[in-house]
Amino acid sequence: MTAEDLTRYAARALVVGFAGTTPPDALLRAVAGGLGGVVLFTRNVRDAEQLTALTAALRAERADVLVAIDHEGGEFSPLSAVSRWPLASPRCLGDLDDPALTRASAREAGVLLAGLGIDVMLAPSVDVNSNPANPIISTRSFGTGPDVVSRHGAAFVAGVHEAGIAACAKHFPGHGDVAVDSHLALPHVDRWAEEVAAVELPPFAAAIAAGVDLVMSAHIVFSDYDTVPATLSRRLLTGLLRDELGFTGVVTTDALEMRGITADRSIEQAAVESITAGADLAMVATADADPAALTAALVDAVGNGSLPAGRLVEAADRVRRLGADLSGRRSAVYNGERGVFSSPGDADVPHPEPGAVVREVARRVVAGQDVPRLGPAPYVVDLAQPVHPAWRPYFDGLPELFAPPSEGVVVRQHDPGAIGAAVANASGRALLVAVQDAVRTPWMADALGRLLAAHAGPVVVLCTGIPEDRALVPDGVPAVVTSGRNLVVLHAVAESLTHGRARWGG
Repeated sequence: MTAEDLTRYAARALVVGFAGTTPPDALLRAVAGGLGGVVLFTRNVRDAEQLTALTAALRAERADVLVAIDHEGGEFSPLSAVSRWPLASPRCLGDLDDPALTRASAREAGVLLAGLGIDVMLAPSVDVNSNPANPIISTRSFGTGPDVVSRHGAAFVAGVHEAGIAACAKHFPGHGDVAVDSHLALPHVDRWAEEVAAVELPPFAAAIAAGVDLVMSAHIVFSDYDTVPATLSRRLLTGLLRDELGFTGVVTTDALEMRGITADRSIEQAAVESITAGADLAMVATADADPAALTAALVDAVGNGSLPAGRLVEAADRVRRLGADLSGRRSAVYNGERGVFSSPGDADVPHPEPGAVVREVARRVVAGQDVPRLGPAPYVVDLAQPVHPAWRPYFDGLPELFAPPSEGVVVRQHDPGAIGAAVANASGRALLVAVQDAVRTPWMADALGRLLAAHAGPVVVLCTGIPEDRALVPDGVPAVVTSGRNLVVLHAVAESLTHGRARWGG
């Protein structure tokens, strides 16, 4: 193997982020030199025209470079500036429990990505959210049990494939039973392998059976399997995922800069260890990712014997095959004149107008429960989780979603003064209190109790996070559950609360 070949193999095993809305020259050179993929975030997206030009510039350097983005559904997305029809949260789709609707939702989202030049959707999350205290998964999961997550994970993969792009199941072997966010520290799951096999693994097996293209690893120690996080564990990535579950596609790491990995090693060392363990793509998503330095680290590791050359070649070949497949994939072709997707082996799949699927989701959410009437101008207290810096929200807070916008306040952290002011401002008026994952957020649960105890007028609680929050609502207090903070769903609920009908629901 020549030095040039080795360098190209090393570059192919990397997927990196960058800063700005146009690809820098160094990134373009890396793509031309064999870089495996580029991952996009909010910082890279201004509007549809700009984003399409960005992906075209990457592909002008090399047609088979992978272009990936997180697009799981719910309140946040890097694409909120591009589309007014956000994908419903996975938990909302799981609660409705219509796999055909989940498949259609994924197809609609995939069509959006494909039209922008993006060919890898870093979804679905097939984590089983069995621990309500989980600080990171929440409504990103389809549910709390392996059956519902398996059913909808497979349906989601099928929908993404109908749009002609790749799907990625995450976070292997399962991020649903942790009490620590791996962005901040290293979680541990201290359960027997038999328990993991019964709960965490079935959704991954279902996604693999559905032909999922990539699997993303979790930065979690599963103590009955290994003493290192799954991302760095040969026992998990090679032994369990490849040998036992039979996955033959591309294994990508989650972002290696997360503290669950880099608390005790450099990003470069993490890249080497992850590829050695069985990953095919080492992801470094930071805005200042240096593909040249990362490539050099992999080359040096082969030179000093810490990374077998054959393992690097195997990883690069899997990435190359996926890129080639996607650049020529015609498994689903949209025929605009006929308004259908034509998929080999399947009947034609009708393609509704943009937004039709999420409007149907909204209609079903409202129709499936008794939404009380609060009147045209409730005071809205939106108790919500902090905004994640990697994503742009579709809206700033619930008060703005009412027509006309309602008076109210958005509270995203412990703030007794804001709650006290809300109690006073809501006096004599109808009150809507929204909560988002209050069961894992003590200040929010306390604020809900204080608001309900102090308010003498009409009140409704809106559960916008995991529906387990419903258990915090006292008997006799009406509650509405949305299982996520999807813009279209919340518009429909707001319209029904104030006017008794769903303006967005069709």
